[in-house]
Amino acid sequence: MQILVNENNLIISYATIGGFENGIEIDDSIVPQDFILHFKPKRYLYNEGTIELNSDFEEDTEINLPTVPPTIVAPGTDEELRVMFATMQVQLVQANLMVTELSQQNSVLAQEVVKINEEIKNIKEGDNNEDVIS
Repeated sequence: MQILVNENNLIISYATIGGFENGIEIDDSIVPQDFILHFKPKRYLYNEGTIELNSDFEEDTEINLPTVPPTIVAPGTDEELRVMFATMQVQLVQANLMVTELSQQNSVLAQEVVKINEEIKNIKEGDNNEDVIS
């Protein structure tokens, strides 16, 4: 979590995902249990690595909407995730088989290049022989 404090070390905002320019990264273990539920700018004070209630905090007389903690939406059901994982495993096996096949083809091609180079060498040596027609 990151917090944003003003010049008096009063917490004016927080982020559970992402952060702020000049934000302070804090460990979740120092965050009070009801921090997100009851958060209001300047209600909490960041003091030497701890978060405390601001004893001088005064509620605004304006209408304040309650802060609702964010809802985390999972990408799918457990079964959907299992199917996705199984599909990824199949794709990984297929990719490994393709790599193996390409490695074998590369080896065969390398052997053919060696043979061609030997033939070229033999032809060049043959050019030095007067009995060979180029």
